[in-house]
Amino acid sequence: MANPFIIPECVRGSTQLDKDKFKTTVSIPFVKVPANMVGRLVGAAALKELTIPTLNRIRPIVNGDSKTERLMLFNPLLITETSIPIIKDTIKNICDTEVTLDYKKFELTYEDFDIKRVMKALLPDDLDFSGFTQIGHIAHCNLREELYPYKHLIGQIIMDKTKWCKTVVNKIDSINNEFRFFEMELLAGKEDYVAEVIEDKNRYQMDFSKVFWNSRLGNEHKRLISKLDHNSIVFDGFAGVGPFVIPAAKKGVRKIFGNDLNPESVKWMQKNVKINRLEGDLIELSNLDAAEFFKTSMRNYLLTCKGSTDINCHVIMNLPAIAVTFLPALKSLLHGQDQSDFQFPIFVHCYLFAKSSVDVPSTWFGEESQRLVKQNIGIDGLDFLEVYNVRNVAGRKEMYCCSFQLPADYIFANECKKRTLDNNDCVEIDAKILKTSV
Repeated sequence: MANPFIIPECVRGSTQLDKDKFKTTVSIPFVKVPANMVGRLVGAAALKELTIPTLNRIRPIVNGDSKTERLMLFNPLLITETSIPIIKDTIKNICDTEVTLDYKKFELTYEDFDIKRVMKALLPDDLDFSGFTQIGHIAHCNLREELYPYKHLIGQIIMDKTKWCKTVVNKIDSINNEFRFFEMELLAGKEDYVAEVIEDKNRYQMDFSKVFWNSRLGNEHKRLISKLDHNSIVFDGFAGVGPFVIPAAKKGVRKIFGNDLNPESVKWMQKNVKINRLEGDLIELSNLDAAEFFKTSMRNYLLTCKGSTDINCHVIMNLPAIAVTFLPALKSLLHGQDQSDFQFPIFVHCYLFAKSSVDVPSTWFGEESQRLVKQNIGIDGLDFLEVYNVRNVAGRKEMYCCSFQLPADYIFANECKKRTLDNNDCVEIDAKILKTSV
């Protein structure tokens, strides 16, 4: 028997959505059961295994002809000489009533199928839709080129099947302005890019067309914040709209500096400080190149900490495409000062991408991350506190966070190595804006 819940094959390969093609009539077996016994019946394992798969409008239990009656629907593919007695006996044991199996016709339409089934039915067999991320009311896709002929179809389906979605966009790999924005195109819905995101009870507002936000990094933000305490001083060089700044402030650290080169990021970060009710002297924001931020804002504040022994400093460098190239800016931060006056640790959390052009063991990516940090900071014997795999970006590309304590002889050194940015770094940029956080 053919599966009656499969979407008709005639829809496959369409670039325009024709909802009428989804219509099909199916005959579904059912039994009438008392409405007041539904709770016990749906919990019975023997019945649950045999009921129909849940569709948007048609579910295992639907209304009957009266308020006291319900219809329990079963999967026609599972109705056999063996399963019918199981259904009848189970219901009799629970309800103490005899039932008769009958059939009822239902019309299935486009509205009955979920987004996964619709995408699978419409797209050619050799193409898969990998999904999208949510930024407030915006669904953000990153479509492969093979899916471009179906992009507006995909956008419409997301709009139809996702209640919260009002805007669907696709990232375009082209960069054309001072801050190296990745352009986006509207696939469906209204052109409204000002969104609000709730992450771990923190509110973030932003114009998604002008700043970067990655909803997949919520756990990473939480993980890093867990390393801070009430004596922590935080220097976030690529702060974006504040995904580290806001939770750090709520945790009650001693001081936070949030910096970003993109003025739009700083504008929204200021707004997010306000809407999270964190205004005051705890947070200082700036709109500088990260290297300048470390050499000025960070250095100046460290000088005010002379003689302190109870504090711990944390430098967050969350621009994985090129953050390692800014590590030399941390050298000689306290050049000319007496090392004995600064007996507190400075920890660095540097994000980066480790990428291979060939298949390699999984351990290679962590080793490569350490190599890149050592190469850029210029310390061959650098000891790492943690080399953490944040997420897989692509088949042979991993995002890592390397954490280490900045050596004292590096902080007080006489010379400062210039940071370098080569063409490979530019190719690797996988962020919305150069020098803003992911």
